[in-house]
Amino acid sequence: MSGVRDLVYTVANAELTQGAHAKEIGNIGQARVCARRACGMAIEHWLEFHPHKNWGASAITMLTKLQEDHRMPKEIRDAAERLTKRVDNNFETGIEEDPLNDGKIILEYFLDPKQLKK
Repeated sequence: MSGVRDLVYTVANAELTQGAHAKEIGNIGQARVCARRACGMAIEHWLEFHPHKNWGASAITMLTKLQEDHRMPKEIRDAAERLTKRVDNNFETGIEEDPLNDGKIILEYFLDPKQLKK
């Protein structure tokens, strides 16, 4: 594993930990934000190994582009879709979800050393 990959992994997991604290106090919206940020870090690192992908610079843009890339596993695309689903006036998406689990799925996929090859 590379030192940069390990650093990204550590920082992204710290973001998920912050999301878990937010979820514990009932702030699922903040948990979703933390999960998206963690995914953005992982995807941004992965994009360094896949420069032909133009997935934008923000976590939301990257997650949206991820959903559209049918070369990605369906489980990963589905997790990205849940993380980008718009909320209603009650800050709910209308689907049963665990944004932290979705974030972890995406993080593990994109920071898997097998995925970090040019």
